[in-house]
Amino acid sequence: MASALALPTDLTICSVGELRANWLAWLDAIAHASADPAGACCDVDAAAVGEVDAAGVQLLLALENALAHRQLTLRLADPSAALIHACESLGVAHLLGATAQVG
Repeated sequence: MASALALPTDLTICSVGELRANWLAWLDAIAHASADPAGACCDVDAAAVGEVDAAGVQLLLALENALAHRQLTLRLADPSAALIHACESLGVAHLLGATAQVG
């Protein structure tokens, strides 16, 4: 599998354009890294996120969708409190998985 993806500290409308391009390259690397990745989880390090808005969450949803088309699952590892709060506020807590909780 390709190297892990780590979310930046700024996951806002100001950064999503650049992030999208980087994430597309990461997705392409995943597609070429394994002949049969079906069902695999793609862990994304979410610990560093300090600021997130609806555009950032929307980009995460797009990443989840792109991975699903490749029969892969997005798993946010160690989501920050800011990311947890944003996902819960926007009604997409499913991105967080079962173990993440606001402290």
